[in-house]
Amino acid sequence: MKQPIDKSRAGALALAFALLASLAALPAAAAELRVGVASHVRSLDVNEATGNNEAQMLHNLFDTLIERENYTAPLKFVPGLALSWKMVAPTTMELKLREGVVMHDGNVMDAGDVKFSLERVFAPKDPRFRASNGRFFYNFKSVDVVDKSTVRIHTTKPDPLMETLLSARNAGITSRKYVESVGLDKAGLKPVGTGPYKVESLKPNEEAVLVRHDKFWGPKPPFDKITYVRIPEVAARITALVNKEVDFITNVPPDQEAAVKRVKGYRIVGGALPIFHVWVINMSHPQMASPDLRKALNLAIDREKLVKALWGGRGKAPKAHQFVEYGEPMFMPDMNYYRFDPEGAKALLKKAGYKGEPIEITFFPEYYLYGDLGAQVIADMWKKVGINVKLQQTEPFFGTGDHTKVMMRPWSNPMYYPDPMGAFDTHWSEKSWVTSRGLWKPTHPEWKATYEKARFATDAKERTGAYRKLQELADLESGWIVLYQPYEGYAMRDDIDWKIPTAQRPYELTFRAGQVAMKGR
Repeated sequence: MKQPIDKSRAGALALAFALLASLAALPAAAAELRVGVASHVRSLDVNEATGNNEAQMLHNLFDTLIERENYTAPLKFVPGLALSWKMVAPTTMELKLREGVVMHDGNVMDAGDVKFSLERVFAPKDPRFRASNGRFFYNFKSVDVVDKSTVRIHTTKPDPLMETLLSARNAGITSRKYVESVGLDKAGLKPVGTGPYKVESLKPNEEAVLVRHDKFWGPKPPFDKITYVRIPEVAARITALVNKEVDFITNVPPDQEAAVKRVKGYRIVGGALPIFHVWVINMSHPQMASPDLRKALNLAIDREKLVKALWGGRGKAPKAHQFVEYGEPMFMPDMNYYRFDPEGAKALLKKAGYKGEPIEITFFPEYYLYGDLGAQVIADMWKKVGINVKLQQTEPFFGTGDHTKVMMRPWSNPMYYPDPMGAFDTHWSEKSWVTSRGLWKPTHPEWKATYEKARFATDAKERTGAYRKLQELADLESGWIVLYQPYEGYAMRDDIDWKIPTAQRPYELTFRAGQVAMKGR
């Protein structure tokens, strides 16, 4: 295993910018947008891919039946591949499809493609689709083809979030004929959708090249080509931008923004996104079985100090598993479960019978910006209350890898849609991967019934009360550690007019018509 790295990046960047600060940005390339990303993809199957890395690309490749306006709160739904939709029974929605939609493979989309795409995640037979099912679609049952331009979608029980879930990008539509012809693996490397761009080539974890889909049913996209190249190090991404090797980069931390701004021709777009960086505690691991020990780990973290140290105070230190973006009445600012109480942590360690056994933190150094530094800061905090900490750095493993031996591992909880379930049900339901692998296994007798109300109650007041109770029960279980809302900065040429979409999930790079523009063109 590699050793944890420290925060010694500023010196190298200062030298690079001393050499490059006099350079002016070149005129905008007329046809191509080159994007430097911190993490890349191994596949782009829309019904499979659920990670932050895939979110950067999927929005531009695939359409959903129901779309969302990018910057509207509360959510405003607009026609996508469906022109209209209505509930015809408590568990059945009928949708009229847009006709004449040409897919990337030249076939015209029909109801059969919709049934094929959605039933892969409604009732997954292949394990690669189980993550999407557990995150969004476990209450969906089937799709009936009424005719070539009409489908009916059935749920198991009435679902107050049906429109919202069908607008998730993982409900995107692909070509049945194409996937059945080339197979799932090849289809993931060069997927076929209906979006404004299509995949020209994909080198997994290195480079993806998207080109304009000339027969796209909607407005003409602004670029002929978008190239996503993996540049894992912050310093290297910024240098590539200033060297004009790329036009747009992701994951710029606050302490490097000034360096970008010193160079003429570039700007920063950023903010604390509605996403939590989280450590999942393996509740099945013998050393992590005590709820008192797990609670002590939470109480020993000074989240305000962590946010100041890593994000210059521009991230957010949460007090509960919720986001202000929920709006009233679902956002409850009085909840305060993530407290800093080192003396309380020491008392719980004693109660748990902790004897100094090593507590191992596994982290991924590149996937989560400053995940390595955060691990080191927290390790120091834990040592101060008497916890014996061991740091282990490894490459990311999500659906793969042996989770059973890990005591805790990093994860993120993005808000997929502005509702408590948009960050909670998508990650902690009984169908999620953390539950199916035994990392998260709540034991409180009220958990299941409370969860059911929070997820499926149609009355807003009842849902709000159930969600408040769910937070209380989650605190008793202490099966995870919510760290912070990270600050995410994007640096780009100053002639690129783009802003972070507020109605989509974090990390979506929205490069469709009306979502990005080149100034002066």
